[in-house]
Amino acid sequence: MTQSRFNISLLLCALLLSPLSYSDANIFASAKDLLSIDKPSIEVEYNNSSLVSTCPVGSIGCFTSAEGGKIILSEDIPARHHDVVLLGLYSDYLQYAHSRVIDELRTCEVKVAYLNQISNTRLANLYEGQCDNLFKGKLLVLR
Repeated sequence: MTQSRFNISLLLCALLLSPLSYSDANIFASAKDLLSIDKPSIEVEYNNSSLVSTCPVGSIGCFTSAEGGKIILSEDIPARHHDVVLLGLYSDYLQYAHSRVIDELRTCEVKVAYLNQISNTRLANLYEGQCDNLFKGKLLVLR
């Protein structure tokens, strides 16, 4: 491979990957703002093999605190759900980093607030219904 072809390949790779990284950084900033928690960013890994070996069966992603913490997402995550799923996992990370506790209802509410903030009312209503079904009116007992 000639030097110019190599440089063009590097440029194309950078152009293809940069919007995703930029988008992930914006989603992380939104999660920090919605939770009012300021912690450093963590790695987001798009890797199906890591997903299968680390995350709960059937999940599309997860936050793991192992080895300093990272978020693992499916390489095949649907585009329309990417941002809100990643926001939820960032929310889990931020809560864990802040208090070592993850409040699933709070994560759900953050997703709804984010979707309303970006004017995605249809998806916000869908997630709000999911939050209501899973958490509202339930008595949680901690030992």
